[in-house]
Amino acid sequence: MSDDEVFQELRVICAKILSVDPSDITQDVDLREELEADSLDMAELAAATEDRFALIVDLDTAKQARTLADVVTLVRAAS
Repeated sequence: MSDDEVFQELRVICAKILSVDPSDITQDVDLREELEADSLDMAELAAATEDRFALIVDLDTAKQARTLADVVTLVRAAS
């Protein structure tokens, strides 16, 4: 799966969790600042990412993710 395919999958997950339009989600959007994701949203995103990509997300590392590009990098590194 390419980085863009991972991004597209994560974009759908993120839009659903944060109740935002997928078109508002770019790779560089700040999940916390621009999309107002709180710690619960980030934990839910981590869990959904684990389920979708069948991997284990290190929560300490996941907490450092600011953008969806960061999450794509985490997925690629874990797979």
